Amino acid sequence: MAQAAAGTPVGRRELVSRLAWALSGAVLLDWAVQLLGSSTTYPWVAALVVAAGGWGLATALACWSWPSGGRRTRRWGEAWAWATVGLVLACYAAWTFLQLHAAPAYGTDEIAFDQYAASLARHGVDPYTRSMLRAFTLYRVSPDGFTYHLDGTPVTTLSYPALSFLAYVPFLLLGWSTQLAVVLNALSWAIAMVVLFVVLPREVRALGLAVGSIPVFVGYAIGGVTDLLYVPLLMGAAHGWTSFVHRGDRRRYLGPVLLGLAMCIKQTPWLLAPFLLAGLVLEARPAMGWRRALGQAARYSVAAGGAFAAPNLPYLLADPGAWWRGVLTPLSGSVVPAGQGLVGLSVFLRLGGGSIRAYTVLSVLVLAALLSAYVATYPSARAVTFLVPSAVLFFATRSFGSYLVSLLPVALVGAVTTEGRLRPAVGRLAGRDPAAAAPSRLAPARAPAGRARAAVLAGAVALPSAGAALALAQGAPLSLRVTGLRTTGQLATVEQLEVRARNLTDKALRPSFTVDEGGAVTSFWLVTKGPAVLAARSSATYTLQAPNFPAQPPIGGGFEVMAFTSRPQSVSESAPYLPGTEHLALDPEAVDAPVPVGRPVLVRAQLLDQLDRPIHEAGVPVYLGQTIYDQQGLLYSEAVVNGSLPGETPVAAYTNREGLASFVVVGTQASADPVYFEANLVNPRKLYPYGYSPILALRFVR
Repeated sequence: MAQAAAGTPVGRRELVSRLAWALSGAVLLDWAVQLLGSSTTYPWVAALVVAAGGWGLATALACWSWPSGGRRTRRWGEAWAWATVGLVLACYAAWTFLQLHAAPAYGTDEIAFDQYAASLARHGVDPYTRSMLRAFTLYRVSPDGFTYHLDGTPVTTLSYPALSFLAYVPFLLLGWSTQLAVVLNALSWAIAMVVLFVVLPREVRALGLAVGSIPVFVGYAIGGVTDLLYVPLLMGAAHGWTSFVHRGDRRRYLGPVLLGLAMCIKQTPWLLAPFLLAGLVLEARPAMGWRRALGQAARYSVAAGGAFAAPNLPYLLADPGAWWRGVLTPLSGSVVPAGQGLVGLSVFLRLGGGSIRAYTVLSVLVLAALLSAYVATYPSARAVTFLVPSAVLFFATRSFGSYLVSLLPVALVGAVTTEGRLRPAVGRLAGRDPAAAAPSRLAPARAPAGRARAAVLAGAVALPSAGAALALAQGAPLSLRVTGLRTTGQLATVEQLEVRARNLTDKALRPSFTVDEGGAVTSFWLVTKGPAVLAARSSATYTLQAPNFPAQPPIGGGFEVMAFTSRPQSVSESAPYLPGTEHLALDPEAVDAPVPVGRPVLVRAQLLDQLDRPIHEAGVPVYLGQTIYDQQGLLYSEAVVNGSLPGETPVAAYTNREGLASFVVVGTQASADPVYFEANLVNPRKLYPYGYSPILALRFVR
């Protein structure tokens, strides 16, 4: 570290390396914390927790004290590095195992569709011509995991290219079907972690372990997001991708073949093609001229196209219409908008929403603008070649986080394996001896002149900005307001809503209603009262019922009512409805000793706000209920509360100036089961219960 202190470049590199390994030690410590909670159920996890925690702490200590230089030191350091990789992968594998056993149901319709399609393909059935409805039941997909059309019907057709399901077929033929899709997802991300560790510069390769352990990636791998399935393939395509125009052997075709295979899994990699081809042309042009450079791009596209066609061609030829309808479903405007991109301003902030198609048009404009800017700024933009599509998808109708982050590790591989390298043209490709070529012909790719580049960049900013303004300016066609609700009582969910809707347009609209809770739409709600078609400039009150329990939002949180129309394709939403943030806490929180029958127990309920601060308000009615939760079911209890009749429930008391409601509880009979007490508030206008306290258990004995 003396060199680092002296501030030389070598010292700075060493400092960066030590910081990266310190971070990897923290990653192992974090894995140990995450896994600890499962040690009771699976004792073997405790050994991994101790190993991960101890090794992580040792790594964080050793990275600052490990000596520099020396062959033996380097060998031990390399062994330590790969042992750390193995331990991180072991923690990740254990986490995968634990999550599969805790929640074995598939979390998304996409992995359910893919595995079901693979089972059909295994028996010679074209999955593009079959409904995927059966997959929901086979893989226990919750209705909240469905993808819905604007009319409220779920998507039940296969929506991805052929390798998305053909990758599963060999494993099905071997007899493996249980959790196959999730395990392959997790395995793909494990491979991606190792690739990151290998290809990153030696000084910062430990960052590959930190990136691989980021919760969003781990969550997507386990949660059923198939984007991670193509990440290792794209990493291979990104590795030194510019060398395609400088190499003469057949190995250069590995990159485009891997790109084509990645495009066979999902549609996101499709957006890479125009940027890669443009980059290759600009990379080759200084040494080869425009004609040969275009030829290089053509060879690349033929190789990638061939790899893409190989799995898809049989299904395309068998039924072209079914194949095209399937693979274009995610790109159409017929599905509900959602995601973390610009469309969130319409979905959550009620900005725009009058035209969902406007976001599709906007994403096309952004694609054209970014491609123009990419060409205008190349080679400066070379490092972000594999990340630009994420910027395009940020403006799309569906801009899920998986679309935005899945290309980040891929772009990292592309950047570190192409930037800073000399790229002399190979004479066999250029048709001349590189040593004899003029310096200008061997110069690296150059960006357009200043004025031309400025004009292109100005247009690249102005055109999408105008499109975004247009999308946000088209207001929602419906005004929605929640006017009433009905809850499930102690289940604390909302099962019925009354919504006042007003048509703000001059056309009749056919709305379909759902609820947004936690950033995701539920199953579309049933309309039990209200017109199917809402006339122009008219208003109506709709009664909506939750179609299933997962669709019922919790009474303690906020939610929005959303209405979608297919003609025009639009989204309208109500203001956030907050049923009530006040709640109760009981004092005492627990009574650990049995209570003799006849001995009074003073229980006080404190009125609290959202941050658990006491609310000093008098005269608020508080209701205390009692019941016995026996293993055979609910039983009536016989305790007396505030002098009421034995077993009376609930019993009301009013808060004093300090926001406290007092209850005197007296047991009247001994019981093998404790009596459970819970307090709640009641909305004075809508009369629904909310603000439930934690449960207090009292065991009465003789």
